[in-house]
Amino acid sequence: MHTDAITSSDQLVKSSSLSDRLSHALRHEILSGELQPGQRLPTGQELARRFGVSLTVVRESISSLKSDGVIETRQGSGAFVSRSARLRPFRIAESVDAGTVGPEQIFELRTGVEVQAAALAAERGSDAQLAAIGAAFDAMQAEIDAGRDGVAADVLFHRRIAEAAGNGLFASFIDFLSEHIRESIRDSREDEAWKMHQAEVMAEHRGILDAIVARDVVRARTAALRHMDNCLGRCLS
Repeated sequence: MHTDAITSSDQLVKSSSLSDRLSHALRHEILSGELQPGQRLPTGQELARRFGVSLTVVRESISSLKSDGVIETRQGSGAFVSRSARLRPFRIAESVDAGTVGPEQIFELRTGVEVQAAALAAERGSDAQLAAIGAAFDAMQAEIDAGRDGVAADVLFHRRIAEAAGNGLFASFIDFLSEHIRESIRDSREDEAWKMHQAEVMAEHRGILDAIVARDVVRARTAALRHMDNCLGRCLS
């Protein structure tokens, strides 16, 4: 194992705490195979010396990795790499440098899922599911007409499309990203420019809805992609 691991991590997550950086370094060693599933980790004192941190930092890092299921502790034996460490759930770390994970990365992640979800909804969605998408659109329009931002109804619109895709993983992933989606929508609707874009935004949503209701897979995919691209542009402008 390399003694410069935490230095390398520091270059990747400059704004994170020492415990976050130590966790990042240990995760890297587990994923790279330097630390194998079932292998015992060095003692707290050894980790503290190796990475130049306090025992408190080591304990915080071990606690974080344990809560994530990456390692497990055994009474009187120490900490061990979990057998399922490499199957840990996907997450977007809050400690990652803001310059690394921004609107572009979130939208790129969303785009592949939402474009495919729209296409599958057009192909597979039941009449009831398509009606639910239409109801979410109507709710969004009503919110905007009333002078509100319509964020909740917008998120629901995309959630209904994901549900109609006929694959529960789509809806689960939208739920996972829901707070990031809300933030990106709010960011694009906070200034005066939003009033200029309202009709454009609703027209994009209408285009997606109409294509899905028409069972036009190609048009649904194109409309969803156009919407994602335009959303990113409005968010960054």
